[in-house]
Amino acid sequence: MPRVTPTHLPELHQIALPTPFAVGDVNVCVIEGDPLTLIDCGVNTPESFDALCEGLAVLGHHIEEVGQIILSHHHVDHLGAVGRVVAASGAEVAAHPYTVPYVEMPQAKRIRNRNFIEVAFLQGGVPQAVLDAIEATEDYYVSLMGIAQVSRTLDEGDSVSLAGRNWSVLHTPGHAGGLLCLFEPETRVLLSSDHILKQVSSNPLIEAPDPGQKRPRRLLDYMHHLARVAALNPAIAYTGHGDPVEDVPTLVRDRLAAHHARADKILSKFEGQSRTLYEMTQLMFPKVPASNAYLTLSEVVGHFDLLEVEGRIARDMQHGVVYWRPVGENP
Repeated sequence: MPRVTPTHLPELHQIALPTPFAVGDVNVCVIEGDPLTLIDCGVNTPESFDALCEGLAVLGHHIEEVGQIILSHHHVDHLGAVGRVVAASGAEVAAHPYTVPYVEMPQAKRIRNRNFIEVAFLQGGVPQAVLDAIEATEDYYVSLMGIAQVSRTLDEGDSVSLAGRNWSVLHTPGHAGGLLCLFEPETRVLLSSDHILKQVSSNPLIEAPDPGQKRPRRLLDYMHHLARVAALNPAIAYTGHGDPVEDVPTLVRDRLAAHHARADKILSKFEGQSRTLYEMTQLMFPKVPASNAYLTLSEVVGHFDLLEVEGRIARDMQHGVVYWRPVGENP
């Protein structure tokens, strides 16, 4: 039986759905009213879909009653089952414009990202065997993603009416480029998805830029929007994984401090030498398997971006490979 949890609002519930990933269960929000609304829908596995149906039954509903799905972001544990839920219910789908291609044509979007990431990682000194392992992992993720049409896009400044309450839409890129949070100003309830998590810090993942644009610096985005959301002083944040957060400003302060401390640690690992992205990732995460290298490489890229913006490291290109060094030291 799935874990169904009430919240501070009588119409809002969370259902914890299983995933096949190390992150564990993903929290799906159910908002009762007309339409019956899901915030996210879990991964596309029989176990997750059955748990969703069972959780809805605990609340006195059936999957066929779902009228709307609002997708917080494009990661497979949050939207993988969207096609199956839409097929069962006819629900309309709402998402940020950045997320739309991942819903409507995930394989094509995957190919474009793959092409960018392969070049970026080769420039970072990543061996081909590690790239192959990353590719296999990404192919597995795409295999767990359904397809649906997005009926409505949501972006910063929009609002959605759910069970008689008007929720403000916040675009908070960082962990994902299209990540949306919903904030109800009167009760100060925040639906934070993976932007704010209690147990762990969200990993701002490397993403391909829009055509003609530079690679987005997702850790910098993430830190900016953490501070912006904390300034709203939410009474509670219901998260995409794990327990809710009752003191968002304190958690954000600690998260920001932890990222600066991680950047300091990475800087210390140069030890007077130039380092490639892959070399630094191995120094920081020597025991992480190649199948999870996308996560660790993203972690280091983000902190390289932070150190570069602060003027503490610089890059040099040598024979098609980027080497990073502390500012003031010769390459």
